[in-house]
Amino acid sequence: MSNYSDQLDQLNDGTLDASTFGHQDHIGVAYEALKRESLFDAMATVANGIAAAASRAGAPDKFNATITLAFMCEIAERMEARNFPDADSFIAANPDLLTGAILKRYSNGRAVTAQARRIAFLPDLALVVERS
Repeated sequence: MSNYSDQLDQLNDGTLDASTFGHQDHIGVAYEALKRESLFDAMATVANGIAAAASRAGAPDKFNATITLAFMCEIAERMEARNFPDADSFIAANPDLLTGAILKRYSNGRAVTAQARRIAFLPDLALVVERS
């Protein structure tokens, strides 16, 4: 079992080690924040925490408002659609979130511009649903 709840606490109190905080950790922490707080409070918690951790690590430009918003909304929607016992179960059931596939909803480069890092852009491409 992972320690996403502990990582969220560390994100909140400013003790999270950003050098060991990977993409899967971001998803797990977002899940925990959304479990504890309303959507907008969780977004603020995660966004402010990640931005502060990136600044402490000397890489303030690593924070991306567009990507944070996209993932927080997608995670919240999936949590609402189905009950998961914990973050590990959520991640196991949603492996596409680990690939960054969500960014396919943005035209080439749109989600990673300097402006997209500062303000959250909405997707500009239609969602293509693959059917099996």
